[in-house]
Amino acid sequence: MNLPSLKGLRAVEAALRLGSFALAASELNVTQTAVSRLVREVELWLGQNLFERRANTLVVTEAGRTLAPRLGDAFRSLEAAVTSLQRRPGGPAITVAVGPTFAMRWLIPRLPRFQAAHPGIEVRVVTAIGDLVELKPDWTATIRMAENPGAGFSGERLFTAALFPVAAPAIAAAIKNPKDLLRQTLLEVNHNPQDWPRWLKLAGLDGKSFRKRASFDYSAFALQAAIDGLGVALARAPYVGDDLAAGRLVRLFDLALEDERRGWYLIHRPGAESDPPFGAFRTWLAQVAAEA
Repeated sequence: MNLPSLKGLRAVEAALRLGSFALAASELNVTQTAVSRLVREVELWLGQNLFERRANTLVVTEAGRTLAPRLGDAFRSLEAAVTSLQRRPGGPAITVAVGPTFAMRWLIPRLPRFQAAHPGIEVRVVTAIGDLVELKPDWTATIRMAENPGAGFSGERLFTAALFPVAAPAIAAAIKNPKDLLRQTLLEVNHNPQDWPRWLKLAGLDGKSFRKRASFDYSAFALQAAIDGLGVALARAPYVGDDLAAGRLVRLFDLALEDERRGWYLIHRPGAESDPPFGAFRTWLAQVAAEA
């Protein structure tokens, strides 16, 4: 076959899906330098760039956006073909697709509780970017922010999508009202560029007056920057509940940008809840979400 190396394509797929060489390196258990080198080898083979490398961010090119879904589907098909033949000594498994930030900051920290209650059920977490409601053939369910489960799907609403500002305690102590934010750095998320302008408008502030800003690829990075005292981030409750409870972050003001239409849904195919492993996960998830 006239193809780049499988390692190179795997690195490209992970980087396109996660939007970061660092996250791809972590998933593949290699160095970030190795991922960058493998991606560059594929780009040279293709004769075009898949990413624009900027100072503090990685931007996917048009070629990368075209390749991403096809490459993702190819690797999922390959994985499905191989795992279908693999003899598993354990029990049943379910696959749940979630966004990277939701996975890192809410679901994964709680999964040990599910495994302790249901040791015979394996939960595989797949990270999927974007708000498009879809369910790949090899996914049992997905947890997405949406207005509804989508045509042809069933689902249960888990959380609201309200946005509110948070900061580390030392920074929060200096902020008494929204105007005090003018002296702080706003931590932005590249794929949600309208979040801060919308919240500031709600607070009666002109977003153009804010000069100190820092941008990040994912909400997880912006929230970690807030914990480390780099500025003020906007958060949704599932992302920061643990940090608020532990005192790592402080919620600023009672003012929240509500989104009555959208929320987080557990989305699945009709009738999937009758499958015992998924039914157990669905019941557990609803109980844990109600505690948030």
